Amino acid sequence: METKEILQEKLKANLTQITHQSLNSTFFGYSEIYKQVIFIKVFSQEGKFLTEKAVNEQLNTRVLGSFVIKQTQQFVLVMKDLAPIDIKEGITPDMAFDMGIELSQFHQKVKPFSGIYLNNQLFEKAKFDISSLQNEEIKSRLLQALILFTEQKADIEEDLKAHATTVLHGDVGLRNYKIVEGQLSLIDFERARMGVNYQDFIKLFYQDFRLNQKLIASFINGYRKCGEEVVVTPLTQSFLIFITAIGIMKYTEKIADKSFKQIGEQMLATCFSFLGVKKKNSDKTNMSALIFTN
Repeated sequence: METKEILQEKLKANLTQITHQSLNSTFFGYSEIYKQVIFIKVFSQEGKFLTEKAVNEQLNTRVLGSFVIKQTQQFVLVMKDLAPIDIKEGITPDMAFDMGIELSQFHQKVKPFSGIYLNNQLFEKAKFDISSLQNEEIKSRLLQALILFTEQKADIEEDLKAHATTVLHGDVGLRNYKIVEGQLSLIDFERARMGVNYQDFIKLFYQDFRLNQKLIASFINGYRKCGEEVVVTPLTQSFLIFITAIGIMKYTEKIADKSFKQIGEQMLATCFSFLGVKKKNSDKTNMSALIFTN
């Protein structure tokens, strides 16, 4: 039996599969067992399943049940359906402000839980991930940046140790902000992990805000409104951008995505600009992602 058939039989439901960017198997439909429309998320990795479940249980009462499909070794989370609505209009400064508030509240509400990914030893991980790349030109530039960051490793690691105390969402982007019951809400928590709050800003600033200074400023104002602050230094911020760029380069070697790779290139350009290395086509807007505080 296919996964959908197994779920329909177990939950006594007529399910519709949802096409999801994360490639998870997701379904929704009315269940006779729960007497309501349910949302089902099927995971191949137990860690992501447990993370999604743990975060939801801290934030809301959505979780209805969970089980393992033994035939396929898949982990199933059954939740109340939120009927989320995609945000289709362009991002305005007011929307960016509200996005900052929503993420700030997430960071305040969600506390560390058993089994959470600690996301530490970033220098060692960077070295390992760079060595695994096949593109020698990209590998060379990443190694150049790593050498420069390593010269300031002690300061960066001290900063990370002091401030890597936040449970991150782990995948903050416009596609994970939805309208739920008329309110802007974050969804999809399977990538939650420990880290520095700034890490949750990086892909949003580059990919969705396109380093627009007004949107970034509005977002930060919203984030600060709830009492949260960015406390790591611009040096550490730049290093975290570098770590994100490595991840993008790894991803785009396996899955061709020209526009996403260009975002990784732009992140790397930010790092070189901050480190004082002049590159061709350097652009001052590359520095917009860094938050300088007095």
